[in-house]
Amino acid sequence: MFRASSGRYRLTPNGEFYLIGYGPRYESRRKPAQGVHDDIFARAVLLEVDGTEIYIFNADYLEFEEWSCDEIKGMMAREYGLNENCILFSATHDHHSVMDYHKHWNTGVFSQEYYDFYVETVKRAYEECHASLEECRMYFGRGMVEGYYGSRIFYGENADNEVILAECRNADGTVVAALCNWATHSTVLDPENTLLTADYAGAVCNELYRLRGYYPAMIVGAAGDCSNRAWRQGTDYGELERLASGVAKKIHEISCDTPLDLRFEGERLVKYRVNYIPEDHTGEILAEIAGLQEKMERAEGAQEKKLLYDEANSLKRKLDLSEVDIGLYSSIIRLGDLELVSSPGELGSALGIELKQHSKARCCIICGYTNGYKSYILQPELMEHSARCRASKYRLCDVRGYIDAIKDGM
Repeated sequence: MFRASSGRYRLTPNGEFYLIGYGPRYESRRKPAQGVHDDIFARAVLLEVDGTEIYIFNADYLEFEEWSCDEIKGMMAREYGLNENCILFSATHDHHSVMDYHKHWNTGVFSQEYYDFYVETVKRAYEECHASLEECRMYFGRGMVEGYYGSRIFYGENADNEVILAECRNADGTVVAALCNWATHSTVLDPENTLLTADYAGAVCNELYRLRGYYPAMIVGAAGDCSNRAWRQGTDYGELERLASGVAKKIHEISCDTPLDLRFEGERLVKYRVNYIPEDHTGEILAEIAGLQEKMERAEGAQEKKLLYDEANSLKRKLDLSEVDIGLYSSIIRLGDLELVSSPGELGSALGIELKQHSKARCCIICGYTNGYKSYILQPELMEHSARCRASKYRLCDVRGYIDAIKDGM
């Protein structure tokens, strides 16, 4: 038997708060936010398949911290009997969200009061979803959404532009829960924005409610090299509205009418350790940074300067590496025709496509930015084209080993 439910929960803080994303080099992140443009939310989805519950907490946050996810999952297991590997904390990667829940962000602003509110929201959302579970059938559809986002390495080209829409419908045909799986950075606005906003994912979600009558969980997939950078005509709220409206209309065109036969076949937590002493490439890195700084001096637009700065800064961080020791992981939940595959990293689009093609399920949903944050994990072929890829802590063998480990667990 399959049952489902969902709810939408406001995460906007009260009183003074700070914005997260982009780092302390921007004054907009060093000082309190100047207000709220639009509320941020969590979309909670609870799926019960053959008596096993899968809880998805999809929030308009930049990221989740691993320690926090582990702590809350342990609490949920003790208090509600949930399987920890069937709890997914999914972030939309909102760069204009609240900072105060994040204990280790580089500006050091943390609010225990807000964090406690967030944890209580996770619990309340589960309790209300559990109480409202109803028997359903899941249907899905997929389609290509083009012209609004794509590769941010090769301008004008697609990345993973496939969008998957899954709806849980009760006996009356009413959608009681839904998942929208897309693969793009949820960022349109400029880093100088000083107002809280759910940005791209939130705006698309609101448009889908207007078009389809429900707020889906906006599950970001393998979006490490995907954004609207080459398609946007500005970085203000007017452009956000234009892009969100266009994308939502494309998603609304997806025919969501293929039934899925759901049965609980098991879950697995895949772990993969990256541990090595970096080779000394100081001279090469310094030369590349100097070249980027020269380009910054010649750059005219603020957006171009920002991108060059980001690349140079990521290379500078690599100079500080003495040893790399990172534990990667992936929760894999097999539900018959549906397979959920999570990663705490910003997977490259080609890697997400590879995982989806490898899945034996009719519908495979990649959940990026989930249950922690482990930075960019990009396909090796981007190495010669992207300074951010060259600055990655993950060697080519690490990326391949991690993806192969996930595939072995699927």
